[in-house]
Amino acid sequence: MHIKSKMAKNHKVVSLVNAEIYQRNETETKCPTHATEDLLMYCNSCQVPLCRDCITSGSNHNHEMVKIENAIDNKRNELSKLIKQSKEKSSKYEEIVKTIDKNSQEFSVSISKKINEVKARNNQLKAALDRIESEYIKHLKDIEIGNQKPMTELKNRLQREMADLNQLIQECESKQGNENIGMVQFVTDVKKRLEKYGSRDMIDVACPPEFIAGPVDDQKLKNLFGQLGTKKATTVFPSLPQNRDIPLTSPVIDAKIVGSFTSDKTRIVTTCNDQAWLWSWGKRGLSLVSSDGKVIQGINTDFDVFDAAVSASGDQLVTVCWGYKVKKLTSYKTFTDIYTTADGYHTLGINVTDTGNILVALYNYKESKLVEITTSGQHIRTIQHDTVDKKLLFEHPNCICTNINGDIIASDNRDKVVAVNKSGTKRFIYDGKERKLQESFGPRYVVTDKYGNTMIADYDNSVVHVLNQNGKFIKYLITGELGCNKPIGMAIDTSDRLWVCNTGNKKVIIVKCL
Repeated sequence: MHIKSKMAKNHKVVSLVNAEIYQRNETETKCPTHATEDLLMYCNSCQVPLCRDCITSGSNHNHEMVKIENAIDNKRNELSKLIKQSKEKSSKYEEIVKTIDKNSQEFSVSISKKINEVKARNNQLKAALDRIESEYIKHLKDIEIGNQKPMTELKNRLQREMADLNQLIQECESKQGNENIGMVQFVTDVKKRLEKYGSRDMIDVACPPEFIAGPVDDQKLKNLFGQLGTKKATTVFPSLPQNRDIPLTSPVIDAKIVGSFTSDKTRIVTTCNDQAWLWSWGKRGLSLVSSDGKVIQGINTDFDVFDAAVSASGDQLVTVCWGYKVKKLTSYKTFTDIYTTADGYHTLGINVTDTGNILVALYNYKESKLVEITTSGQHIRTIQHDTVDKKLLFEHPNCICTNINGDIIASDNRDKVVAVNKSGTKRFIYDGKERKLQESFGPRYVVTDKYGNTMIADYDNSVVHVLNQNGKFIKYLITGELGCNKPIGMAIDTSDRLWVCNTGNKKVIIVKCL
């Protein structure tokens, strides 16, 4: 009867058992501003529930409103979506955690693998030392055998002569009492017999060989043993971490010429097909040649080429000498502009990074800088000042390259090599002074191998320097004895062979690092 009354149409009747629960829930439906009023509507604009007095006050005039019941349903649906999103993110986190666990195990396996490689290298060096020891001992035994025989023969001869002398002494002593004329002839015979024994004043003795041990140099042993380097990787959330490995790097020990051909070109960049592009600095045109020097293709240009690079997809990229353009070779065998400098900067060296972006060295008579761009020419960043001391990093970067750590190395102003990390902080400067070179240090081209070693073509001294990842000199990889003659251009192919343009004898040599 109560709920049928018009005055009680908004009332709710509950059992006394649930009265306490209802009272608690009912207080939550009252307006916090107007305590006696029920919340009837929900303002989507302000995102607050409203009672009748709130609505009539006009503060929410023209706002989008819905019934409180509909708002609750909408929020319930929204909550369901949020729960779903939370579960998806939780699932993603769980996937990442599993991947981290997997990568952690693989990382530990990789470390164990490298430990085994270190031990194997140690055993290899021990085996080499054991071979050297065996060779030296065998050589000493051969010397001993070779000298013992003549010494034994000499000893036997001397013993025979001693026996003859003793017999002669006995004969002489037995004749001492004789007074006949035969004594005269006897003494004459004794003199003659003594002549063949008395002429040996000294007896030669075999001199044993001297073993001269070299000093134990820990640094040289470490260079011989090898170096430990790491690949660096970054992960951007929510991408899953990639598998990584730690390469056990090895210094360049030796080099062997595996090919050569005649060419008057001064610069070179290899492709992925046992081929290379050749050109001369400041001249027009490029030639694609095979490893035996045969010209596969010639490209004419209407501009002078400064430097060139090949992208991972095989695109030919060039910079214009004393110009302002970076160009790309199209399928129609013509070059199209992909990047134009500003503020009078000339384009110099060019390099393609491991990420596929392009590094270009720029110079405007006052200062230099590097820019990183995409293959379509979009600017990514500029590298110009050291992040620590804020000084200019480069003077005139003619050639640039990157190593496995993302470090950028440049032959700078033809008297030094400058290396910075991928953040733009200076790592080292190598000027060759510690080598006490015959001529001034003349770096032209720089390249890096898969171990992170840097190779420098020293034009003035006709050698190729090799530095480790920290810029420390390892050795001269190629000298004049191996055909190095005024080198300028260098490149490393996919088989880890080094191609070197020697301008002194107009030969390109291909060297395998051992």
